[in-house]
Amino acid sequence: MKRLIACVAGALLIGALPAMAGQAAQEKPKPEAKADTKTHTASGTVTAVSGSSMTVKTSKEEMTFAVDEKTDVTVTGGTTKTQAAKAAGTKTVLTDFVASGDTVTVKYHDMGTEKHAARVQVTHKANVKK
Repeated sequence: MKRLIACVAGALLIGALPAMAGQAAQEKPKPEAKADTKTHTASGTVTAVSGSSMTVKTSKEEMTFAVDEKTDVTVTGGTTKTQAAKAAGTKTVLTDFVASGDTVTVKYHDMGTEKHAARVQVTHKANVKK
């Protein structure tokens, strides 16, 4: 009799394992939307710039890009300005290198509803009247 009960209990346990595994798989959190790994390029004139974003008017539309410390900014004289800031113990921000009216090329990734600038290259500085 004890063997019969043990066999029935074992069979029930073995039969329940797939159901328990299926429920565990259903309870796993779904991964969040991943960033688009494809790199896009946009070129145009900067219409607005701050420490965390930049708006560029292209030939088709106006685009706003998120900018952070991972964004690579290339501009003539940028290395000198960056080295001077490091020597002074300060950090540089986008507005140190890019201004309204500058012509730029931006390499970016779509990250959900946001466009993240991976690289900003200033191709022509705006004429600044003094």
